[in-house]
Amino acid sequence: MWGLALSMHKRPEASSAFEMLENALQLAVSEKRVPEERNIKLLIAQMHVVMSEFDIASEKLQNLINEDPRDFRPHLCQGIVYALLDKKDEANVQFDIYRSLVPDEFPDKSFINDIILAAKTESNDRVKEFGSEFVWEK
Repeated sequence: MWGLALSMHKRPEASSAFEMLENALQLAVSEKRVPEERNIKLLIAQMHVVMSEFDIASEKLQNLINEDPRDFRPHLCQGIVYALLDKKDEANVQFDIYRSLVPDEFPDKSFINDIILAAKTESNDRVKEFGSEFVWEK
């Protein structure tokens, strides 16, 4: 779904991407599919990052963190948002939380560490480009 939403964002159908995700979210909620609901909420937040709507993304990510502070994914994304906003201290806190929660066997851990390094050292454009290549699934 991330690939489809990202493709739609790159074209004039950005609003359709959000509509598609919102419809999928409502379906997951109505069918009480909690993991899917959470994944879709994360995708929506990521779409806001891709569209440089960092305040909206940050709020949605904070809601996800509040719902389940043990899920490493929103901490990682929130750290990237903070890095894009030049809030380095806040970013580092989120990255530290991410590192404490991510399982050792997580298959994309080294790639994510590269994203974190980019978020700490690279320009905002490079971080957005780098992060858009990753599919955020638990």
